Amino acid sequence: MHQLIPLALTIFSAMALGQTYEAQYDMTWNIGVRLEAKATETLKKTGDLYEIVLHADASIGSVTEASNLLYSPKMGWKPLDYSYTQNLLGRTTGRHFRFNWNKDIVSRMHESEQTHSPILDGTFDPLGFRLQLAHLLKSGQPLPQKIIIIDGDDFKTWEIAVRGSDLLETPMGALKTKKYSLIDSNFDSYRSLYFWLAPSLDYQLVRLEKKDNKRLLTLTLTAFQPSNNP
Repeated sequence: MHQLIPLALTIFSAMALGQTYEAQYDMTWNIGVRLEAKATETLKKTGDLYEIVLHADASIGSVTEASNLLYSPKMGWKPLDYSYTQNLLGRTTGRHFRFNWNKDIVSRMHESEQTHSPILDGTFDPLGFRLQLAHLLKSGQPLPQKIIIIDGDDFKTWEIAVRGSDLLETPMGALKTKKYSLIDSNFDSYRSLYFWLAPSLDYQLVRLEKKDNKRLLTLTLTAFQPSNNP
């Protein structure tokens, strides 16, 4: 059975400096058949805690991802927990990871017998990584050469590469973008991920192209609205 491609590893968007927002995307999957979907991502703040939620609906199911984080103007984003829930043809599956910074471990809460992994430098959940990337770009800090991101039930190391600049036509008009890619540290030729971020929108995602073997996912920004909750 085909699976929906996890969205958090593919959408590289976020407002820097803790600005909350709502963004909408047109999405296309090609997993043997072509599927069209709409995706909405929101970043909200309650007290000192931020929550970013990404939800997409397709004809065969839906995907929801959520992460709770803390934010510091100096250090950026710090993930506390991350969950992923997929409903495909009536079957629901999911994962839940919790970051324990006092013990420097990540726990897999979805397992009947919980397992733990150390929090290495540069480890993020997928949603937290996107927020941290925008924070670094907005504040003019250098990007890390490598990043460790939750991938499925494990952790994967990626290399970040800068690919130049492009002017992209979108439903929002023409946007100047910076192009980046994540390179599989194992140099898997079947996987590629390119994404375009708009400096004028605090490095929000404008375009994405993700290939994984014979599967393809693309996203295009259709609407973006910062909120009044800084």
